[in-house]
Amino acid sequence: MGSEQPILATDRLTLEPLRAEHAEPLVDVFADPELSRYYPGDLTRRENAEAMVRQRLAYSGPPELGHWAFVRDGAVIGLGHLRPSWELPDELPEIGWYLARAHGGRGLATEAARALLRYGLGELALDSVWALVHTDNTPSLRLAQRLGFLRVGSGIHYGDMWHHVHVALPGRTPGPPGTEGTSAP
Repeated sequence: MGSEQPILATDRLTLEPLRAEHAEPLVDVFADPELSRYYPGDLTRRENAEAMVRQRLAYSGPPELGHWAFVRDGAVIGLGHLRPSWELPDELPEIGWYLARAHGGRGLATEAARALLRYGLGELALDSVWALVHTDNTPSLRLAQRLGFLRVGSGIHYGDMWHHVHVALPGRTPGPPGTEGTSAP
């Protein structure tokens, strides 16, 4: 560890380290009422969504970890993170993903999250990667399952909201689409 946060590429996306120029489209992603319902604050209020993006821009953890903008055809369509958890003990590495609703249902969130997970477990050789998924967020729960996460419990996280706690371990992460039975490097 200790290197800079890389640009990650998939077949359809570029995951760019989060920068100020990504902020405005990400505010729009977070302000969507459908996404906002999984957060304790009302992100449909623009100032709350702006604060959420500012918080992510202010990340100051290990330089090889952080937040990535999901870019497709030059447009920012989502955000992901692989960083020390703000909720779990011992700064365990936590992954998260957010995709603009207009881009849902095409496997893009899975593609982006898979790239972050492979980077963490493969290139960084992390012992585990954790995910906290709101108990009502069925699409994200399914995504975690597709990525090979194991559900290990539930608890109140991120503003007094119930989340399932998942863990991904080396060798259990599915590869690209069509190779789901193989393990990650």
